[in-house]
Amino acid sequence: MSSKNQEINLAQISSINKRINSTMSLNGLLSAILDITKTMINSEGASILLTDPVSDDLYFYVVRGGGDEEIMGETVPQGKGIAGSVMITGEPLIVNDPQNDERFYREIDNKSRFQTKNILCVPMKVIGTLIGVLEVVNAIDREGFEEWDQQLLSYIADQAAIAITNRQLYDDLSTRLRELTTLYEISQTLAHAQPEDNIFSQIMEPLAKNLGVSRVSIALRDDELEAYTIVASMNLPENINMTISDYSEAPVIHHVCTTGDPLLVSDINKETSFNQSVKNRDYNTPSFMSLPLRHKNRIIGVLNLSDKIDNRHFTAFDFRAASTIANHITEAYQNTIYYQTMEAQRRLAQEIDIASEIQKRILPALPLKIHSHSLAAFNKPAKEVGGDFYDYFPFEGDKFGILVADISGKGIPAALFMGTARNVIRAESRMSIQPGNMLAHSNRYICEDSEYGMFVTAFYMLVDSHNNLITYGNAGHNDQILLRPANREVVRLNAAGPAMGINPGALFEEKAIFFNEGDIVLLFTDGVLEYLGEGDIDIGEEKLINMAFEAVDQMPSGFISKMEQFLHSHRIDKDVMDDFTILAIKF
Repeated sequence: MSSKNQEINLAQISSINKRINSTMSLNGLLSAILDITKTMINSEGASILLTDPVSDDLYFYVVRGGGDEEIMGETVPQGKGIAGSVMITGEPLIVNDPQNDERFYREIDNKSRFQTKNILCVPMKVIGTLIGVLEVVNAIDREGFEEWDQQLLSYIADQAAIAITNRQLYDDLSTRLRELTTLYEISQTLAHAQPEDNIFSQIMEPLAKNLGVSRVSIALRDDELEAYTIVASMNLPENINMTISDYSEAPVIHHVCTTGDPLLVSDINKETSFNQSVKNRDYNTPSFMSLPLRHKNRIIGVLNLSDKIDNRHFTAFDFRAASTIANHITEAYQNTIYYQTMEAQRRLAQEIDIASEIQKRILPALPLKIHSHSLAAFNKPAKEVGGDFYDYFPFEGDKFGILVADISGKGIPAALFMGTARNVIRAESRMSIQPGNMLAHSNRYICEDSEYGMFVTAFYMLVDSHNNLITYGNAGHNDQILLRPANREVVRLNAAGPAMGINPGALFEEKAIFFNEGDIVLLFTDGVLEYLGEGDIDIGEEKLINMAFEAVDQMPSGFISKMEQFLHSHRIDKDVMDDFTILAIKF
């Protein structure tokens, strides 16, 4: 390639990151990557093949040019084709005469009715892990691909791999939030339902909305009648809500009920396991999912989902979310059988206990020592589950981060939102360790996920043990405290910044302060001050400082143990008390 063309491409390279990172959805991100690739490499076609985590095969996720609709979703078996060779070796590969290369996988050309004249494949890796292959086919205005094309495509692949991994992480977090949101809405429906209500009909809308589908149905099996009954549906023909005694009329439902195996079908037109009546159904998209509903180790029915709103096939993320929700739907079935308020309350209490145990395990076990600094922490929710949490982030070198946060409200809504906020902050801490940037980026995603006006306050500090420096930021949290026992000095750590989840464009001030050996930092939520001050946070802060100075020699574990004993020894009105969280660090 001429130096002139190289200069043009090098000028274009500077815009790659901006264009890739500006795309919010995974589909849009991959499409943008391919548009950039085709333009810069000057090729007829480009494809991204991602690895299947189960089979290790490659599958075409996004295609540009070369019969893209025909090969979208097609699988390249492990080790097959030029892309499969690149996957095994992890090295880029140029093949300018693929038709005479024994490695070439001709099935894709046959299905797309496209002739590959030359091909260039490069691996997409993140920290040594291969996530897929980026390939271009048929160079334009030249005989074949060259070394410069390989270098340029490898650069794009490196940037794309990072962007895809980050986007998949975000999508995974979004999927978890989608699961929790659906479960919460279903739980609310069950809590307010009357015995005579058709609970299944009431949960159709939240199911469709949160799973991104336009058609939903639930079929229950009647063993006595040897039939299936569609008890609830959305956007299906009216005559579908009936009893089906002929199993040939419901082959999918019958298969799932009898085998217990869930189904995820990417394209019903390519599926040969079911009779033609299924293929002739009026689906808007060819992909669907059917999952068994289990009650006491018995399959009682099937949840059917079809016609994704984005017109794409169902993915493993959709399958996981739907499986979780299907399990929860079964609980609704139990309520429709017993119709007893006491039974519903008992199950709710059981679920809260489980949620409480899960939430306790979410909080990290802080190391007793970090770079010769001592740490200890204590957390107690006001109810069985709560919204307070803390976290610890080890970084390279002599740095680590500590976070304390408080979700608005308490109980189950706060606990659900806590999981979302914690996951978002954890993900952002891997990308930016500086408090100002980390809080700002986390806030944007939390604003997108915030429901019912919920928000989170947080205090985050980055400790540089080598330079004895604390850098910190505050997101609407109360001032934290640095104690210098040598002269009984009290330093309040404050920085400007609103609570996260309110204003997506908010900025967060970043401050820094040096610490000395023997200094102590107390990180806490306002529930600590409210409890110690019996509702007066000023009195509570004064009492906390005095207790800390009195226990300097016992810091931090002895002091935290005393706080815990003090809390357990006093009667607590759980309707008044807030969640209680405190951490102590002695440098």
